[in-house]
Amino acid sequence: MPNGKPHDHPLTDILLHSISAYGEEADALIRKIADLSSPRELSEWWEREIGWHGNEQTVLQKGRLQLDLLTQRAREAGWEVQG
Repeated sequence: MPNGKPHDHPLTDILLHSISAYGEEADALIRKIADLSSPRELSEWWEREIGWHGNEQTVLQKGRLQLDLLTQRAREAGWEVQG
């Protein structure tokens, strides 16, 4: 179980500690996904789609799909979303 310390988990590295885990583009994508999802939703998506064996290409590919879904959902709910 991650304890939130630096280098303990890629999500906490990116979101809490501003430590690059997958490169600038992929890390920025994760931040956008986090902005549009609850912590639970983000965690469940991460475990299901990325997990501990994810790499930059996996994060970019699956992250783009997730961001598209979240952006569409937000717009349908009446949020003003950039991108």
